Amino acid sequence: MARAPTLEREEALWREGLLWVAGVDEAGRGPLAGPVAAAAVVLPPFPSFPWLEQVRDSKVLTPAERGRLEGLIKAHALAWAVAMVGNEAIDRLGIAAASREAMCRALAALPRPPQAVLVDGPWPLSGLPCQAVVDGDALSLSIACASILAKEARDRLMRQLDGLYPGYGFGRHKGYPTAEHLAALARLGPSPVHRRSYAPVREAALSLFRRRSSRPRGRQPTAPAGPRRAAVTDRRRTLGSFGERLVAGYLESRGYRIRQRNVRLAEGEIDLVAEKDDWLVFVEVRTRRGQAAGTAAESVTPRKQRRLLALAEAYLQAAEGPLPPHQRIDVVTVSLAADGRLLAIEHIENAVSA
Repeated sequence: MARAPTLEREEALWREGLLWVAGVDEAGRGPLAGPVAAAAVVLPPFPSFPWLEQVRDSKVLTPAERGRLEGLIKAHALAWAVAMVGNEAIDRLGIAAASREAMCRALAALPRPPQAVLVDGPWPLSGLPCQAVVDGDALSLSIACASILAKEARDRLMRQLDGLYPGYGFGRHKGYPTAEHLAALARLGPSPVHRRSYAPVREAALSLFRRRSSRPRGRQPTAPAGPRRAAVTDRRRTLGSFGERLVAGYLESRGYRIRQRNVRLAEGEIDLVAEKDDWLVFVEVRTRRGQAAGTAAESVTPRKQRRLLALAEAYLQAAEGPLPPHQRIDVVTVSLAADGRLLAIEHIENAVSA
C-alpha cells in the first residue's frame, strides 16, 4: 500500500497565516508524444473531507479512482487550474523547462496569486514563494491532488488526439514508450504531436525518411472527382468532431459541466451546451486548419450569429425542467497548423448577443 500524503506542510503554513497555499505537480515528462500538463490546487485550510484519506500520488491510483477523486477535488478545492505545454515547446525548451513552464502557467491561472506554493521535485519555481518537496506527490495532499488533476486532463487530451491521429494507440498508452507505441512509431513514423527531440522519435523519423527515399518514383493514379469530394467532406467532419471533443475537455478543465453535445433542432445544431455557476452556455466550436480560408473567429458571420441566436431561443423553448437563470452564447476557436499541430484555443465569452 502506497503511503498516504498528509497536510503537515500545509498546516504549518496555515498556522503562519498563509491561507492560500497551492500544491502544484506535472504529468507527462516521459511520453514520446503530446504535451506536458500541470495542475495547481488550493485546498481550504484545515479540511476534514473524508475522501482526502483516499488521495494518493496519481501514478498508484486506478483510472476509476483518479476519475472519482478528480470530481471531488474540483468540487471542494478553493481553487484549481490546469495548464499544458505542447510538444513543440518541449522540443525547443527541453522537458525540464517545459514542465516548469506548465506549472507556472497553472499557478498563474488561479483566481489570485498563492501566498505559498508546494511544488513536487527538488527545484523551487523562481519568482514564487515556493517550497520544493522531493516525492511531494507522496508526501503532500495538495501536491497529490494536483497530480491527479494534471494526469486526468492530459489523459483526456491524449484520448482526443487518438481520434485525430489513429494508428498510434494514444488512447491506450497516452504517448508513453510502450511496445505497441514503438511498433506504431516504426511503422507510421512520427505524428505532428510527437516530441522529435526524444531519441526514439528521431530514430523513427530517420528510418521513415530512408524508406521513402529508397522507393522508386512514379506517377500515382488520380482518384475520381466524386471520391475526392467525399474524402474532403469526411475530413471536414472528422476535423469538426475533433475540435468539439477538444473544446469539451478544455471547458471541463475550467469548471464547466457539459450538459449536451450536438443538439439537433429544426433550426440546426448546437455544438455544445454547458453549465457553470448560474450560466447556461451555448457553445459554437469553430475549427480551422491553416489560414487559407480565414481564421475560425472570422467564420462566425452575421448570418451565423443570427442562426446561433435562433438556435438558443429554440433550445430554451423546448427545454424541460429547471435551467440556470442566465444564458449566453460563447464561441471557442480551435486553430491548427496545416500539418495538424494545435496552435491555440481561444474562448470568446458572450460572443453573440441579441
